[in-house]
Amino acid sequence: MRNIDLNASVQKLKVQLQKYHASDIATVFKDHEDYRMKIFQALGVKMFKHVFVLLDEDIQIEFFDELTKEQKQSMLKFLDTEDIKAFIDLHEVQKQIFIISLLQEKTKNEIMQLFTYEVDSSGALSSPHFVNLSNTLTVKEATHYVTTEVTEKDELDVIFFHDQDDLYKGAIPLQELIIARANQSLEKLINDQYPFVYSDDPIELAIKKIRDYDIEIIPVLDHDHKQIGIILLDDALTIMDELHTETITSLVKAHTISDTDSALKRSMNRLPWLVICALLNIMIVSALSGFSNVLETNVALILFQPLILGMAGNIGTQSIAVSILKLQNQPQLFKKDVFFELGIGFLNGLISGVIGGGFVYAFLNILPNTYTDMNLVALVVSLSIFISMVLSALFGVLTPMILRKFNLDEKAASGPLITTINDFFAL
Repeated sequence: MRNIDLNASVQKLKVQLQKYHASDIATVFKDHEDYRMKIFQALGVKMFKHVFVLLDEDIQIEFFDELTKEQKQSMLKFLDTEDIKAFIDLHEVQKQIFIISLLQEKTKNEIMQLFTYEVDSSGALSSPHFVNLSNTLTVKEATHYVTTEVTEKDELDVIFFHDQDDLYKGAIPLQELIIARANQSLEKLINDQYPFVYSDDPIELAIKKIRDYDIEIIPVLDHDHKQIGIILLDDALTIMDELHTETITSLVKAHTISDTDSALKRSMNRLPWLVICALLNIMIVSALSGFSNVLETNVALILFQPLILGMAGNIGTQSIAVSILKLQNQPQLFKKDVFFELGIGFLNGLISGVIGGGFVYAFLNILPNTYTDMNLVALVVSLSIFISMVLSALFGVLTPMILRKFNLDEKAASGPLITTINDFFAL
């Protein structure tokens, strides 16, 4: 990227930029604010659209505002409908209305249709740029249409088909259509088992089907069984990444902060639950002091506290992560979810307890010591691992349930809270 001479003429800069991928140009565009308009002019709107969709949201908004009305209209003309909607969603209502007014009539209608769907539905993410042909055509007729009638925006990797009533009938990968015999009937080639989702299905279902069926495009139908759009693998992966990122940042209470926030603001954002957990830990110390006589006479037990704490913490973290991910897709957890995690905790605790007890017994026998009750120490550690893991798994699924019941943020509170609960029962 160092070889790009941004001080060159617009024409020479265009030649240089054509050698690079859109993502590389997006990086240059981001890092050189004074040259953004020149890069835009060098690429032209048709090429710049590939760069624009890769830019950070704040840069998209800032640069779009710098364009003239004619440049804005030209930019929107070349962007895909789903990208336009995503960009419109970044603005307040008045600005949204203005941007929509710049659109061509066909694109405007497509955008307004997308706005009728629920935010997290398959319909809201769908793209209207697909090829849908009659299933009565021959291979030759379908191939001719694909090569002569489709637009640059249309996705061609998979061709979809409908019957005389415009009802969805299935799909054929473009590659199979190309190698088929010219006079062959399409009805014998169409895969009528090709998966689909309905417009009001949650986007998670579309992602799941794309992953399970190993496909790159999934059609979206209305409840009349007519195709209204498609969802692309790339878009599904982007949404999946956003969902996982949101969940992870929520787990550490980072979803309300930005890169520009001060250390103090970040600290205050995470502090409340940490203070609560600190108070709970004081209670743990108080409870533990009641066993001081036992620990003084059985010092070996202290050696294996990290083992017990670690195993309880591990399974508790697993249980709570699974529970929170489930709560992303359903309003609540059910008894079957609780018993399922409890069953996993029981099996893992039983196996880990037996193995852990065996290691403790071997450890005490190998190292020189004066203990005469090594069997009892190993048994105590084994039972402690088992009980703490079962309880940690149980509280790992119950904690987010209870927090959601009281309208608290289960993602932000569950992490530090489950750690403290695990420590209490393990100790």
